[in-house]
Amino acid sequence: MPRPLNAEEEEPNTEVPQGARPHLGLAKSQRGTRGLADANMMSLKRKLEELISSRQVDMNKLKSKWMRIEEQYWSVARAIREGISFPPEKVVEVEGLRKEVEQILLVPGRFRQEAMSLARFSKPSPSVTIEKLLGKETRRKVNEMFFTILRNESFILGVYGMGGVGKTAILKHVYISLLAYLPSYVFWIAVPQDYSVYALQEEIANAVGLDNLSNERDVKRRAGLLYGHLNSKKGCILILDGLWKAFEVKDVGIPVETGKLKLIVTTRSPDVCRMMLCQKQIKIELLDMEDSWRLFLKTLCFAEELPREVEQIARSLLDRCCGLPLGIIEIATRMRGVEKECDWRDMLGNLEESRMELDVFKSLQLSYSSLGNEQVQQCFLHSMLCSGNLLSEANREYLIESFIEEGLLGGIATRQGLYDQGNDILDKIEGAGLLDPEKGHRYLHPLTRDMALHVVQSTTHMVKAYMGLKEIPEEVFWTDRLEKVFLQGNKIEEMPYNVSPNCPKLTRLSLYNNSTLGDIHESFFRHLKGLTVLDLGHTGITKLPDSISQLESLEALLLQSCFALRFIPYVGKLGSLRKLDLKGCESLEEVPEGMEMLANLRYLALDGTEIETLPEGVLGKLVNLQYLAIKKLRAGEEVKLPKVEELHCSVSNVETFNACVGSLERNSCQRYRLVMGAPENFSLWCGRKSERSLLIDSCDHIAASIDGTSGDRYALLPESVQSLELSRCHEMKRVMEWEWLTTLLPNLKEIITKSCENLEEIIRGPLPSGATCRLTYLEVNCCNNMKRALLTQDMVLHLPFLQEILVKDCKGIEVIMGTVAKMTHFSFPKLMNLGLCNLPELKSICDGTTRCNSLQLISIDNCPKLKGIPLQLPVLDNGLPSPPPSLQEIRINRQTWELLEWDHPLARSTLEHFIEFLD
Repeated sequence: MPRPLNAEEEEPNTEVPQGARPHLGLAKSQRGTRGLADANMMSLKRKLEELISSRQVDMNKLKSKWMRIEEQYWSVARAIREGISFPPEKVVEVEGLRKEVEQILLVPGRFRQEAMSLARFSKPSPSVTIEKLLGKETRRKVNEMFFTILRNESFILGVYGMGGVGKTAILKHVYISLLAYLPSYVFWIAVPQDYSVYALQEEIANAVGLDNLSNERDVKRRAGLLYGHLNSKKGCILILDGLWKAFEVKDVGIPVETGKLKLIVTTRSPDVCRMMLCQKQIKIELLDMEDSWRLFLKTLCFAEELPREVEQIARSLLDRCCGLPLGIIEIATRMRGVEKECDWRDMLGNLEESRMELDVFKSLQLSYSSLGNEQVQQCFLHSMLCSGNLLSEANREYLIESFIEEGLLGGIATRQGLYDQGNDILDKIEGAGLLDPEKGHRYLHPLTRDMALHVVQSTTHMVKAYMGLKEIPEEVFWTDRLEKVFLQGNKIEEMPYNVSPNCPKLTRLSLYNNSTLGDIHESFFRHLKGLTVLDLGHTGITKLPDSISQLESLEALLLQSCFALRFIPYVGKLGSLRKLDLKGCESLEEVPEGMEMLANLRYLALDGTEIETLPEGVLGKLVNLQYLAIKKLRAGEEVKLPKVEELHCSVSNVETFNACVGSLERNSCQRYRLVMGAPENFSLWCGRKSERSLLIDSCDHIAASIDGTSGDRYALLPESVQSLELSRCHEMKRVMEWEWLTTLLPNLKEIITKSCENLEEIIRGPLPSGATCRLTYLEVNCCNNMKRALLTQDMVLHLPFLQEILVKDCKGIEVIMGTVAKMTHFSFPKLMNLGLCNLPELKSICDGTTRCNSLQLISIDNCPKLKGIPLQLPVLDNGLPSPPPSLQEIRINRQTWELLEWDHPLARSTLEHFIEFLD
């Protein structure tokens, strides 16, 4: 079985660690014979490397001698590595091996790819087994790959993972195991990073012995020759290691579709696997802590137990490696022979402050280089500097906004176009294997971040984010070459009067999330005239110094969630300002003076402040505004927003609401939150997050805006709306017509109703034949006049995408899903969450039987008359029921649970471990 290989995906390390001492893990040896054998061993190693890379070796000669040489070679290698003493005759044996290799190297003739593969991956000595691979998960991956390949006739397998995680090392074990079964039909090709179809054809031809392909120059005819040759080798397996970009197999000449060939590719990007149409994808994960520690100790060669203080530091070093084998091996190798605790602390400090350049960076930088154009690379570096190590859907928007602020997105006039470009760039970053997907998030590995910090020039960037600083860096760090400073996430308390950095080239200063920062002295910005982006968001400042008014190059002033901020000085001189973000400055009562002078302003966020409206006449001066978030919009002001693409505001009456809807439709707005008649102290951002949402309060009539209904007394719904919330619409008897849902409002996904006293039903009208709607969320709250059944089965047929139902505080509802004549079976193929609360008359969730194979969460609180939960429990072969496969949790009152009735006597005990009692 295959021997373990290190995470650099090369041969095992056989060299004696430089500077290592016997009491640190190397046994004492007889220096004379050992030293001579060691010298000859290093010579043999060099000769073997020369042999592997040579193209002038006769294949038959190599095959006849290699297995014996290789077995003895690894025997001696282990002896040297483990410090085992051996007699003088072993020296003669090593010298003999070296001479045999020299003789092979002298033989002329073409050296085929089979020789290279045999030399690199041939079967090792029997004492090395697959059990020596690190960790159960790694061994499981090897077995999964091996049996997947053997079981399938026509197959493409994709193996992916970040650089340095050990993809090639693991696949080598699979390769060697396959050779034992199919010695003449398994071929390994190392794919160059920047390959062409022609070059890939050449590599494959060399591997499979197609000698005459080089005589043909036309790529298509070469593909035909290669196709025929591979097709004749029934059952062959082709391994392409290190694929950076996808290709069409037919263009190269790989006959996967005939069922006579299996293709395995390794890559850093799951996108490559997808584009290669891999039927199965296997991700190579980072090591867990236990396996990381085992690999670290094995590489460190420390025979004795580490001192407790050193072990603590070593484990902190491992935290920085975060399970990446290539990083673990390098750090452990560097720490061989190091005994002093202070030296271990120095290593940790250098890593934590990103002062050390590691060899692992070279591997990780290949992923950075693969991003291609400079714009994508700059965006990656900027996202790393701004957001740390996490990219989620929530901060994806933050990053795109930051790209816009930084001027990294260009050539597009509209916000939607900039967002499309930003999303495309983030997709490319994710696709390059620079981010590790986990639970819906994308994590930037700490070593990848350190690599990126070394790409960024230290002379032009000061990066001291999330380091616990209580004071700003000393003035000596503020050089005249600085262009960007990132100090976010610290505990800086003030910008003192004696600090006035002279940084004429500084364009960005980020002090975001220094919540303890309360005072910025007047002198601090005196010499920062080139500043274009100033981020003071989430700080404790109460006012901005007057010197801010002199920053005439400033394009983005970011003050989001400065809860104590009460005063902003005159901004009339900031003629370049394009973005002013005051969202969440809850103590701010007045807009700064000079706002009417900001003709270049594109983005203005005032939501979450005490500012209700802009002063009269100001909005008309902001002629380039594309984004506006403000508590209230006056009647007639919507016509002063000809370029607005994103609007978040409230209005007081139906007429202004409808005028805004018309403006949204004319401007093709992709994002908006429009509220009509909002109660006092209402927040624009409460409720569910949706890109295009409406909240209508205290209005009794609504209609789709394109159904011909007059706007008089009717609130008109735009075609693009995704979320509709109705509150205190007391005279309204129904929310929707079926025709609206299926044709006039095709994007509507959410309906929420609250405190609508006379509401009888959600959707009314004749059911459309064969039509479906996109509704995913339905909430009914405090609507006491609702009919007996919330939904009926004939309605459910038209709601195939419904994922969540929440019903609260409704006195009249007796059943959630009622049946109609001749229909007793329900099917909710996508329903995941069902929440029922304070329903005093609820007797049944469903009148008939229902199939909800995707149901994950059921919550039932204070429904005293409920008698059953309509779950269909699959019955096993032994006759016992089993829980639905998707079910995760049932939250319920204890008494209600005990009174529920079940069709199967063992149903209750089957579901008990899913229960979380609410009382």
